[in-house]
Amino acid sequence: MRRALALPLLLAISACGPTAPPSRAPADEVGDLPVLTGRVVDDAGLLSPAQEAILTDALAMTEGATRHQFVVVTVPSLRGRSIERFGVDLGRSWQIGRKGIDDGVLLIVAPSERKVRIEVGYGLEQILRDEEARAIIDTRILPRFRAGNMAGGILAGSAAIIREINVPGATP
Repeated sequence: MRRALALPLLLAISACGPTAPPSRAPADEVGDLPVLTGRVVDDAGLLSPAQEAILTDALAMTEGATRHQFVVVTVPSLRGRSIERFGVDLGRSWQIGRKGIDDGVLLIVAPSERKVRIEVGYGLEQILRDEEARAIIDTRILPRFRAGNMAGGILAGSAAIIREINVPGATP
């Protein structure tokens, strides 16, 4: 029953207007990459605690159903890296996805640089192709970001990614 409610609830929250981000300091960083503290690492403070909790629950249920790992990360800065390089470095550092299968997904948002990326592990590239990731960014995430609704863009993009990777029989 919880699984059935999480995605509609995530979609409903993403349809809500902008919320004021909570004030909090970024997580401690190792080198210049954020520390993996959970399924949602909101170092840029773009999500309310309630939004973060609902998103965390949806990501956990998706992993339970598919075994694919999906992590959302927001950062105040890419620290001079391209978002592509940041995504690759972060994926390698955090080792998202199962070893030997590489079935992880990162949704990366860097609001200061106005960058967003969906980084997909090799094991999921046939399920979530580059064209689909680009379409999610262009149709689900960026319109909400442009309207000033960062949280809504993150939640809508996450819901679309979950729909793509939650394919029956897709789990190796």
